[in-house]
Amino acid sequence: MGNMDPTDETDSTNLPYHRLWQPTTARWLVAVFGLTLAYAVVRYHIASGVAWSHFPLFIMNKSVALAATALVACSYLIGKVIRRYDKDPRRKLVVIKFCGLIGFSLATVHGIASLCLITPAYFDKYFAEDGRLNLEGELGLILGIIALWALSLPAITTLPMMPKAIGGMRWKRSQRMWYVCLILVVAHMVALGLRGWLSPEHWPWMLPPISLVAAIIAMIPLVVKFMK
Repeated sequence: MGNMDPTDETDSTNLPYHRLWQPTTARWLVAVFGLTLAYAVVRYHIASGVAWSHFPLFIMNKSVALAATALVACSYLIGKVIRRYDKDPRRKLVVIKFCGLIGFSLATVHGIASLCLITPAYFDKYFAEDGRLNLEGELGLILGIIALWALSLPAITTLPMMPKAIGGMRWKRSQRMWYVCLILVVAHMVALGLRGWLSPEHWPWMLPPISLVAAIIAMIPLVVKFMK
């Protein structure tokens, strides 16, 4: 993900170092969301033939979910795998914080959009014959809800007054909830998408579902963490 940043970032040198929205972070958002949106359009509209009338919510929701996962993952990989900002610690912290907070905000948007879409007309496989969610649907949703809650804790503690309010040790422990969130995201994706993952012969153009792509992205920081 780090290689998507343009090399010329001198236009942000005169901005306050702690400002989250600046050309550097804007390019991160455009690059990540642009790639996820392009994949969603190719995978579902072009390869699968999903009607373009479903682009505003159904397809955009898939793109938002993938972008949220990618940004949260990148917030952990910067400084560990993505070494681009090692010579500029202030900018590195800004990009890390930006990716984490925007990832959280997009995850919230995804949650709201999913609640609007979760009907048998869109997701028949998650419903029983009586119209209620089946085990697959309920498990996937509750894991997603808990993952969003876990993501909200470190997001809240990024507020400037929080380290002093809760203490340094508690603040550090709260930041580890990002890893709990990523584990829950993987579980969420497995619960909702495993059935489709096991049938690659049905993947249009051999493109994996977005749920599988998101699960792989979420696993990368976990692998990096536990390989130390």
